Amino acid sequence: MPLFRPRTRRTFRLSPTSIRKSALYLIIGFVLLFSLTSLGSYVQSKIQFSSVTLKKWTTHVSKETFISTLSMEIPALQLYNRLTGIQTPKASTLLLETAISFNPQDPRSLIRNELPGFALFDGHVVVAGQGVNYTDFPMESSPPLEVVMAQREAAFVEEEKASDKGTTEGDAGTPALTTEGRKVVLIYHTHNTESWLPHLPEEDNPSNAYHPEVNITLIGKRLGEELEKRGIGAHVDTTDITRKLHEANKPFAFSYAKSREVVQEVLAQQQDILFMFDLHRDALPRERTTTEINGKSYARTLFLIGGKNANFEKNQKFAERFHDLLEESYPGLSRGVFLKNGNGNGEYNQSLSENNLLIEIGGVGNTVDESYRTAEVSRCDCRFILGCRKSECEARR
Repeated sequence: MPLFRPRTRRTFRLSPTSIRKSALYLIIGFVLLFSLTSLGSYVQSKIQFSSVTLKKWTTHVSKETFISTLSMEIPALQLYNRLTGIQTPKASTLLLETAISFNPQDPRSLIRNELPGFALFDGHVVVAGQGVNYTDFPMESSPPLEVVMAQREAAFVEEEKASDKGTTEGDAGTPALTTEGRKVVLIYHTHNTESWLPHLPEEDNPSNAYHPEVNITLIGKRLGEELEKRGIGAHVDTTDITRKLHEANKPFAFSYAKSREVVQEVLAQQQDILFMFDLHRDALPRERTTTEINGKSYARTLFLIGGKNANFEKNQKFAERFHDLLEESYPGLSRGVFLKNGNGNGEYNQSLSENNLLIEIGGVGNTVDESYRTAEVSRCDCRFILGCRKSECEARR
């Protein structure tokens, strides 16, 4: 027998079935490649990768997670984490927050996108006052205009100003620092007919607490007077926005659009205005909007910032400074600083100025006198306008 057998040549023949399968796979591959390329081009054209985009993607990530993640690259932050008790999150927690927009620190993130209309009340507590949490977020209502303009009886007697003796001692004479006659503060009222249930004896529905005379404009006038006593020139605008809406056949929801027109007209005439306060009263019940200081009840303040304004950070810093000054002199008077997300109005005309604040003074269950007291003490804590120190303010109080 031969030691080696000659090799036989094998021939491979492709069956018609194999050829059809190969062609099908090739076509599917080209279609998938074309589809993925088209999808990538579409996504790239629609998504602008910028700091704004990154901010939108990370707004639902908690502060603790963000700081602890940064500390992995910035060793100095690790000391801050140890001092504040921030722990490095688990990879699963970080993946959960970024993948499904759920922040374990904020349960609202679980239902934010599931409940219709929830986004209209959504926002962030930037600075929380004493005893304040997310349940204290200011409530905004948009009642029918006929409800707002309905005639109601009001029980209110104008008392002598500064009924609390000692409140305005030292106001006599020329202030040490003044704006020299320049009107640098604008006080206005988008919801000018907001009133209070204690002054509406025939009304018990908070949604109907509106009155053409006994309303938030009284507080604006008092604050303007108190600022003038401190040498701060103030222009108080009491335009009846509600009436203007009625004349224009616009619903209550157009209030901010109408007040914007009013503010722009004032700014065109008053060239010296640097600060703007849109005064409101909240719709929350009395127990959440009232505090007691030295045996007297005060309507608590709240500063609301509109996140829809592209430069809202500047208004936010302005509000934080005002809050800090109030807390320094009257602990517990301020409920804090709240940021309203870009839903609903979400702007509050704050794009007109970086020093424009929406201030809630008290709520629907407070009284005019309680709101007056807050206006009277707030005028001293507007001292950042004149650059006064606390000692100077106390000396002039």
